[in-house]
Amino acid sequence: MTLQEIKDMQAARRAARRAARKQAIKTPRDALRKMHNTHDPHDINAWENNKPMWLLPLQVLGVIAMSIGLFIMMDYALWSIRVVLSL
Repeated sequence: MTLQEIKDMQAARRAARRAARKQAIKTPRDALRKMHNTHDPHDINAWENNKPMWLLPLQVLGVIAMSIGLFIMMDYALWSIRVVLSL
């Protein structure tokens, strides 16, 4: 076996180790995610925009409810500030 063949074998072994490291799961969080992601284990649907039709009206109702709630909260906050300052 020549020196060049030994170097080639070592380079191939290093390349195989690098490839195995790249394929390995990088963090424990990724490992848990892969283990518990039973509905889509290979993230096939991760970037699809498949929201149901009923979600948009629900989001609109949520924005309206939050704005009314913030308005009422600010009204009471301003009222309590006025009461405290008038004492």
